Amino acid sequence: MASRRGVTKLGLAGLALGLAVLAGPPSAEAQQRVTLRMVGAWAPGVSPYADVGHKFKDLVGELSKGRLTIRYVGAEDVVPVFDQPEALVNGVFDVWYGAPNYWAGVIPGGYVTELSSFEVPDQGPGSALFDFMGEMYKRRGVRYLGHYTGVPGIGSHFLHAQKEIKAVADLKGLKVRVPPLTRYFVQGVGAESVTLPPSEIFLAMDRGTVQGFTWPVADGFANYGWQNVTKFMIDHPMYRSGTGIAMNLKKWDALPPDLQAVVMDAVKQTQAWTRDWFAEQQGKQIDKMKAGGMRILSISDEEKRRWTEAAQESLWKYLQTVMTPDDFSKAETLLERKR
Repeated sequence: MASRRGVTKLGLAGLALGLAVLAGPPSAEAQQRVTLRMVGAWAPGVSPYADVGHKFKDLVGELSKGRLTIRYVGAEDVVPVFDQPEALVNGVFDVWYGAPNYWAGVIPGGYVTELSSFEVPDQGPGSALFDFMGEMYKRRGVRYLGHYTGVPGIGSHFLHAQKEIKAVADLKGLKVRVPPLTRYFVQGVGAESVTLPPSEIFLAMDRGTVQGFTWPVADGFANYGWQNVTKFMIDHPMYRSGTGIAMNLKKWDALPPDLQAVVMDAVKQTQAWTRDWFAEQQGKQIDKMKAGGMRILSISDEEKRRWTEAAQESLWKYLQTVMTPDDFSKAETLLERKR
């Protein structure tokens, strides 16, 4: 005869077995854990803009309760920056962050939200503009996951110069170092665009090879010591700048619907977080620029209007040459282009 203790053990074991049978096996969704590999255009500590990609990564892990993990594998040490978009398309890695305009060679118009005047450049998941961006990226095998920056004027591109600028006309003849994004504005106002890697800006400004350059202030301006060789910042923005995030489309399609919903929730939360974060970063950088002897120049309201018109129209005109007529027309409508 079994002891009372033995009967109790048997009873508990039977109860546990019965509950397990009633509950059934864990659902497929509960069992599935996914790890995605992420590459960024910039490493943390090199560019504050990298923090956006890592905030998104961490939020995905938190919101999914560990079921979806994004593992950061590196930056340009893994894949050269300008090769990263094509590598994402080809599935070399799964998730990417970097400047929206880095998609120019893969998705014509893939950075059109640089022209946005909305608080959130692409108006966030669920909006017609976000869906439009998603359709453009989808054609190239990419899931668009948002444009992240501050409100208009925060986290934007600005012009920095060695001479005092009071009007758009003062830019004529100025040699300005540009990335591809601001080239059309600089050329449109009669200045001379010069292509140099960021690593050569300090020496070029110090030696007078160029008399100005464009850069988004919040992106660690003073980290490069440029405040020591630059006299002025013109306090009027050109384009939105910020960080873009994207995912390989096959990897996206393989996620169960509930994890796709988690990713979109992380997009919304990260876009909300960046508003204050970019403002904080830009404020810190401007303080350092002033401490280094730079002056922040204001221009008149009339010149601000001319500046904005020159920046917007020059980029719209270029995009019209590379986007399909249908995409261009939709972009004009959704971004409420002002003529």
